[in-house]
Amino acid sequence: MPSRTGSVTEALKVLPSVQFSNEESGSLTMGEVRPPRVSISGAKPYENNFLVDGLSVSNTLDPSGLGKYGDSPSWTNLDVGGADQTVFHDTHLLETVTVYTSNVPVKYGNFIGGVVDAETKLPRMDRWHALVEGRHTRSEWYDLRGVDEASDSADNQPRFRTNSLRTSVDGPVTDSLALLFAYSGKWSDIPLRYEEDDGFSDRFQHRTNENFFAKALLEPASHLTVTLDATYAPYSEARWRPSWADSDWAVENEASRLGGSAKVKADWGTLTGRAAYARSGFSRDSKSNVWYSDTVTNEQSGGVGDAISKNRNLDAGLELELPELVSGDVFWRISTGFDIANVTTNLWNEAARVEGLTTKSKTTIDYLEYDQTNTLNTIGYYLQTEVEWGRLTLTPGMRLDYDDYSFNRNVAPRFKAEFDTMGDGALTLVAGASRYYGGQLRAYAFDRYRPNYTTTINRTTGRQQLTVGNDRDYEAKGLETPHSDELMGGLVGSAAGFDYSLELVHRDHRDQLVSKTEDKETYKLTNDGKSTFDGATASLGRTFETESFGSHTVTLGVTKSRLKTFDGAYDGDQNVNLVAGGHPYDYDRVYYEGELINRSDMPADDFNAPTVVTLGWLGSFYGDRLRLDCISRWRDSTTGLVTDKRVAADTPYGTTASKPTSESFQWLNAEGGYNDAYRAGVISGGLITDISLEFDVLKEELMTLSLLLDVFNVFNSNPHTGVADAAGLQGFVSGRGYYAGVRCEF
Repeated sequence: MPSRTGSVTEALKVLPSVQFSNEESGSLTMGEVRPPRVSISGAKPYENNFLVDGLSVSNTLDPSGLGKYGDSPSWTNLDVGGADQTVFHDTHLLETVTVYTSNVPVKYGNFIGGVVDAETKLPRMDRWHALVEGRHTRSEWYDLRGVDEASDSADNQPRFRTNSLRTSVDGPVTDSLALLFAYSGKWSDIPLRYEEDDGFSDRFQHRTNENFFAKALLEPASHLTVTLDATYAPYSEARWRPSWADSDWAVENEASRLGGSAKVKADWGTLTGRAAYARSGFSRDSKSNVWYSDTVTNEQSGGVGDAISKNRNLDAGLELELPELVSGDVFWRISTGFDIANVTTNLWNEAARVEGLTTKSKTTIDYLEYDQTNTLNTIGYYLQTEVEWGRLTLTPGMRLDYDDYSFNRNVAPRFKAEFDTMGDGALTLVAGASRYYGGQLRAYAFDRYRPNYTTTINRTTGRQQLTVGNDRDYEAKGLETPHSDELMGGLVGSAAGFDYSLELVHRDHRDQLVSKTEDKETYKLTNDGKSTFDGATASLGRTFETESFGSHTVTLGVTKSRLKTFDGAYDGDQNVNLVAGGHPYDYDRVYYEGELINRSDMPADDFNAPTVVTLGWLGSFYGDRLRLDCISRWRDSTTGLVTDKRVAADTPYGTTASKPTSESFQWLNAEGGYNDAYRAGVISGGLITDISLEFDVLKEELMTLSLLLDVFNVFNSNPHTGVADAAGLQGFVSGRGYYAGVRCEF
């Protein structure tokens, strides 16, 4: 599959029901190697559950996004910001990736969007195999649009070099034991303009994403399979702040994982046990913890100090599938299981200092060292029964989850019905009703802000003054667990060599997390967020072979969806107690296109393409010496929210502006308060076609040498990533680009 990052989430672009952020495809940050964020069934990216080998790798601490603070980390913020996953597995290490968007089996919990379940590769038992693969791309091979050649910011990357390496070796040690060792790495160098004492020069920022992986497969008996695996997956972003000497820092995640599983097959059923111990943590390693500023010489230098996050996870699960029971014409299939998890997190922030010098005074701001530890324990249990009676199959299930952070006991019933109308799989009607409970985000279990102590010395009189900065209190009390209620209906079947499906889904996301404050001192996590999602997805696929043109698999998918959602997030820290011009702020309602509506009824501002069409084509030619993997993804033009600034006379009740001729997006309402006003902007859509080509230039029995070429945006189309602003500017996707490589297999 054509892929720039080799990540699990980028592999989901073949699915029309999975939405990607408009900004992820932007032309300005093509040097990044981090996984793109995704939304499933209208949920926030951090409301999905990612699993590897059946155990969760979702980030429950602070999945606010990598690069949250960009080029401007802060001394006061104790968090760094992280990805939605605690470990980034390269798809080279994965055997399968299964995505559940509706009718999710009851064995899966802790999500309100969807589930992405990846299984790592097993070592092969036939003989020893080896692979070496290298790839390279660079900015000169891309049509980069809108970049600034003199950029000094990582938000605008006019040049980059990206290299990747994949290696693996696997095979049998004995008749019952096989081993796999693999490595994958990506390195990106991003030269940016850097200011020095004697002028400007190019300096490189670096991105690194690596996987070291080992796995053992043991089959001591026909009824017993045991696996052991180890992963070390460091990720790093080396950054600096423009025009600040010695401001260098690196955002790092030193992720590691040791896991194992055992499957026993017996007359009484199949028992599968899994366990894993993992360490992770998105941290900041700074070159300096002292920042110096001199307004006389215009000198600025230094950094904000280290911020270290360490998560220690212990996860385990047990599944039991009973043998099929027969009662007359009814077949019963019962499965049950439980999973437990313990995560202990330690956050440590280095003491930091800001030293400022002016002609009149010297100011020192001290930020104290901070050390915090918290533990979360969760347990889940499920029971599912599949009842087959003739052409009708009913699957009721129930899941129970508990955690010692919210102390909530969540019972999630799920039900699925299937009716095979013809009895041969040609047309099966499907319906379902389910409730899904999300996982607990622990961001507010920790302090997220630290006060400062300011000492000011008058350089003329020597007078000294000490000021204690304001503190903030973060609360997450009495919260309900976010949940999603789903109704779905559809059909699936096979006819004339085609596989087809149609799925209609309605989701009500409720009790989503929003952070609010009324005094900028106490910040409360609330359940005030809610969203509504409606989607229809159709798919058509066929696999066929020809005498002269090889074998092919073609899949066509279309999703039409509508999402209404609140404008906020768990880390938004929205101030809802504002007063402007003597008018109180009404946060829960907004003006949209001139009408006063509930904030939760606004259209989404991202992950919101109303129509997505995907076409996938896997082709094999010339005796499988030439292989093609083509993915075309078309998205319709979508809505982007723009503040609606008007003069008072053009609004129903006026604005908060002091002058009636001044434009403002703060409109008054009939009660005397004011609301934010928005209008719909257009983000132009378009077709993006990516192709991956592999050609075996040498193919022998024990060795194959292949040339590799990925071509992105083949037709050089020009969808936008943002709404045009007042200057007529909007973001663009990258134009046509190339990623070339070579692979040797033994």
